[in-house]
Amino acid sequence: MANLAALAAARTAKVAPHDFPRARIYASAETHHSIVKAAALLGLGRESVRLLPVDDRFKVRVDDLIASITADRARGDLPFCLVANAGTVATGAVDPIAELRDIAERFGLWLHVDASYGGFATLAPQARELFNGIAEADSVALDPHKWLYLPVDCGCVFYRDAESARAAFAHTAEYTRVLDLRDDEAFAFWDYGPELSRRFRALKVWMLLKGVGTRALGEAIESNLTSARHLEALVRESDDFEMLAPVELSIFCFRYRPKTSSEVELDELNERLLVALQRDGSSYLSNAKINGRFALRGCVLNYRTTLHDMEKLLNDLRRVALAL
Repeated sequence: MANLAALAAARTAKVAPHDFPRARIYASAETHHSIVKAAALLGLGRESVRLLPVDDRFKVRVDDLIASITADRARGDLPFCLVANAGTVATGAVDPIAELRDIAERFGLWLHVDASYGGFATLAPQARELFNGIAEADSVALDPHKWLYLPVDCGCVFYRDAESARAAFAHTAEYTRVLDLRDDEAFAFWDYGPELSRRFRALKVWMLLKGVGTRALGEAIESNLTSARHLEALVRESDDFEMLAPVELSIFCFRYRPKTSSEVELDELNERLLVALQRDGSSYLSNAKINGRFALRGCVLNYRTTLHDMEKLLNDLRRVALAL
C-alpha cells in the first residue's frame, strides 16, 4: 500500500491523464512485485515498468538505467519515476541511492525509495552509509512490521512534499469536510492516502519508540546484521555449504553442496532439504532463486536472534541432510 500510494503521488505530479500510455517507471529486476502491481492498479499497465539488469551484487546497473531512459525518450515515451531499492526481498541488496538521485534530477524523474525491509537499518552504524541520498528522495516506503519488530499490517510512506500526496488523494465531500482550523485537529489522513476508514496503525509505532527508543532499536538491528555476517563467514569456512549472494543487510542466500552433485541435482536436493528442515521444526528458512539456482534464504528480523542460532541452523541442516 505504501508503494501504491507513492506511485500514485508520482503519477499525479508528473503525468497528465492523456499521457498514461506513454508513462514509464524504472526499477531493477530485483524490485518487489508490488511496484508492478501498483502500476497496473494505477492504470499505467504492467508493461510501463522497465525492470533493469543487476550487477553481481544484485544492484541496478546504472549504465543500463541511463540507456533505457534515453531510449524511451527517443521513442516518445514519458519517463517519470525511478524506484530505488533499499533492501531487496531476495538478497537485501541496496541500490546506489545517491547515484540514482542524481539520475532522477538529471532526467526530471520522481525518485521513490522502496525501503520497506531495509530502511530502518539506518539506525545501525555498520549499514548507515548504504543509505546515502535517501533524504533527497521524493517518497520513501517503510514497513515497521519488519525491522521495528512490530506486528504485521503496519507500513508507512514519507513524502518530501506532502502536497503531492494531497493532490493525488484529496477529494471534496461534505461528510469528510474538516471543520476545525487547528493543525492537530484539521489534519485528515484520508487526504494523503487511498483509505478513508483506517485503523490506528501508528499507535504501536509510537508506543515502541516511546517505550524502547531508537538507540535500543539500532543496537538490535546491529546485532541482526552481525548474525547474518556470522552465518556468511561460517558458510565460507565450510566445505559443505556455499554462498549464492553476498550479505548486505540481514538476508543470506546459500545452499548445501555435496561435492559429487551436479547443478540440477543440487537444486532438487536443496528443495527437498528445505521442506525437510521446515518439517523438522528446529530451524526455519525460506527460498529464493539466485542466478537461476535454488537457494536457501534466511532473514534475521528478531531482536532475540544470536550468533549461536546461526551455528545451530547449519547443524540442523547437516543433520536433516544426513537423514535425506
